[in-house]
Amino acid sequence: MSNYVNSQQTDPTRPFGAIASANSNEKSTTLVLQSIIESNNKRKAIINGQVLNVGDKYNGFNLITISKNGVVLDSPQGRMELSLFSGVIANSK
Repeated sequence: MSNYVNSQQTDPTRPFGAIASANSNEKSTTLVLQSIIESNNKRKAIINGQVLNVGDKYNGFNLITISKNGVVLDSPQGRMELSLFSGVIANSK
């Protein structure tokens, strides 16, 4: 198979919103909120495949809030909000 064909194929099992890295040894700083799980009035967030609770630390960030649609992370560089869904569903002209 040619390199062109290989570069155009995507992994059908890759989570929605995941971004592939050109170098697998490179440490990615992109955080992707994949899911929010609620059970017994407690929420957990799945970020980059890691199950996290409020107060957990991941990749230099402290998870401070989990809502039904997103999370808030805090770090020395500032706060970051991740949401499950983009605000733009479809863009029509």
